[in-house]
Amino acid sequence: MIAALALAAPAAADPPPLYKAKCELCHSIGGAGGLKKDLGGPLDGVGSKRDEAWLRAYFADPKSKIDGAKMPKLPLSAAEWDEMVAFMLTLKAAP
Repeated sequence: MIAALALAAPAAADPPPLYKAKCELCHSIGGAGGLKKDLGGPLDGVGSKRDEAWLRAYFADPKSKIDGAKMPKLPLSAAEWDEMVAFMLTLKAAP
């Protein structure tokens, strides 16, 4: 039965190189992250908590969505933000 549940759970996509280059230092997924992973915190389940519009607004200006956000504005291209939003939306909480 547990195996069936595991098969039914949506799987997160593998982190894109952009995540590894720009995000992993300050964030974690499944406990794996960079040296400052406690600063930005875990991203597990973010795709279940936030929608595309919220993520795009947050990435454009983190403090506009979360007072005191520590995340800086990152100078990424529209295509790079598309890639990151798409990846974040794969990070669903386990059912």
